[in-house]
Amino acid sequence: MKFFIINLEQDIEKREKITALCESFGLDYEIIPAVYGKALSEDEINELVAPIEEQLKYLRKPLNRGEIGCSLSHKKCYEEIVKRDLKEAIILEDDAEFNDDLVNFINYINNLPSDLDLLLLGHYWQQYRDDGYTINTPYSLRYKKEIGKWTIRKIIGRGNGTHGYYINKKGALKLLEKMKKIYIAADHYTSNTNYVNVYAIYPTIVNVDINFQSTINENSIKKRSKFGKIIKTIKQKILYFIPSLKKPKDYI
Repeated sequence: MKFFIINLEQDIEKREKITALCESFGLDYEIIPAVYGKALSEDEINELVAPIEEQLKYLRKPLNRGEIGCSLSHKKCYEEIVKRDLKEAIILEDDAEFNDDLVNFINYINNLPSDLDLLLLGHYWQQYRDDGYTINTPYSLRYKKEIGKWTIRKIIGRGNGTHGYYINKKGALKLLEKMKKIYIAADHYTSNTNYVNVYAIYPTIVNVDINFQSTINENSIKKRSKFGKIIKTIKQKILYFIPSLKKPKDYI
């Protein structure tokens, strides 16, 4: 299994940590130089990114440079999968954390759903980097597949985060078709069931090292009181209760 690690050239500490982790498990990994959105020229933006009017059809506000760089970095990984004719790959961002569960999971790849394009190995509905508090991604109660000690689910809403996921060549081709010009953030592509047939693993086996702030996508760190976080978790469960009872739509 090929692992692509997205890393900015200047993020030496992150690169050293993630490569040491990969080497400790004997993984076949490769560093993919990340795109630093702030360094893109206006000509490059015009060439690679959809006009703001197009972005606003999908978003409440235009993409920032960090989001643009993040999407373009993941796009580079998909291009490598297709160019090398790889059957599949696992894509990790350099702030990802994992243990031997990830290595053990690889033994179950052939047991994944046959129609799967992409499997989120790390995901969340919301995560607070001030203390790591996580609100889990909501999922349909109408689909469940046991693989080893994990459960494969169909998400509802969206699974945020692109810090770790499995994707096959079919999925990479589908996303590249949608990414001719970037118009949404990376995790809006990877969790969009209209673009790829996406599943998610529970519990997650790739997580974010909250000690590192992303420099590819420099969004502000969300902060909220512990009580506020619990209230938001309850609200999320109420919001997605009825949708979770519905049968997931058939993927075309």
